[in-house]
Amino acid sequence: MTSLRLPSLEVKGFRAFRHLRIERLGLVNLIVGKNCTGKSSLLEALRLYAHRGSPEIVKELLAARDEISGAYRFERADEQALVRAIRHLFCGRQDLAAQPKTIQVGPLDSPEDTLLISTNWYTERPVAEPDQRRWHKVEPDQVQEVDSLWLGIEIGLGDKRLFSSPLHLFFDRPFRFLSWPPEGKSIPSIFVPANGLDGDQVGLLWNNILLTPLEEDILNGLRIIVPEARRLGLLDELKQRRGEKRVPVLSVEGHEEPIPLRSMGEGLSRLFGIALALVSASDGLLLIDEVDSGLHYSVQGDLWRLIFQVANRLNVQVFATTHSWDSIEGFQHSVRGEEGMLIRLEERQGEIVPILFDAKRLSIATRQDIEVR
Repeated sequence: MTSLRLPSLEVKGFRAFRHLRIERLGLVNLIVGKNCTGKSSLLEALRLYAHRGSPEIVKELLAARDEISGAYRFERADEQALVRAIRHLFCGRQDLAAQPKTIQVGPLDSPEDTLLISTNWYTERPVAEPDQRRWHKVEPDQVQEVDSLWLGIEIGLGDKRLFSSPLHLFFDRPFRFLSWPPEGKSIPSIFVPANGLDGDQVGLLWNNILLTPLEEDILNGLRIIVPEARRLGLLDELKQRRGEKRVPVLSVEGHEEPIPLRSMGEGLSRLFGIALALVSASDGLLLIDEVDSGLHYSVQGDLWRLIFQVANRLNVQVFATTHSWDSIEGFQHSVRGEEGMLIRLEERQGEIVPILFDAKRLSIATRQDIEVR
């Protein structure tokens, strides 16, 4: 099996996870469990880890759950709104002002490669020299001695500090125009939400693989549903005529003109998005929420075979969630040796714990119809 970006995973203090330890991960990992057991939260933790705590990713996570407005811009006077927003990321949504809180995400027993997101107090000081810092972190034992305090965030990777500032600067600064992270290289990663990739992301990813052999992998994915598929492209004239994003179209044997993917059904568009993201995540992570969304049960096995094949060749570590037994069966029929792992998350006495099924255990479970969802 190819080398894994994450051979194991530990998450502390994030969302539903007080302390989650997954001792062993596979190249392709299928995450299952009842509602509110942290499946989506696990994908979020992996996004944070891959992007080294990027402020833009933090904002996206909060906005996706309506925990912050899409505007992302705040003034210093909005500090309480900021505190209410950011506390959703921390386990138990505790009072962040009472004492510092920390989120940790990374491989087990690898402190140097562990992402740390911590709350701290800051105070503002006059700046006498251009290179002096305006905002200073206040240590916990000095809080009572400082009159003007602002709650803030510090992001680090191991012993490297990547970012430190009050919350209003964390949310207001235009990080999309800056290089992130300032230290500690991020990991290539792509997230495919349950409702699919947006048009801008599709266009960007397609430009990167255009006229390369990777186009054939995407076509092979589409042929799971449309065996007559011959060529694939994105047309710009539809954007100009209808004011839309670039539109994926498919050339199909027996049809003179290319056909928009969406007109051929939700399942084909879903396959396209997953296949495009898969070939674009080389040497990185692919995160898929509700991998079976929009797909008929009869294509689940073929989809997983494509994922395993391409993930092996391009060294992509895949994490996907599902509620579907058909998806689990398709996964089990495609997994070989140590390549795949089914991870069931369940709540026990208020804690989220993982139950691991390797290829052998999963084969027994599916053969005997043992419920693993």
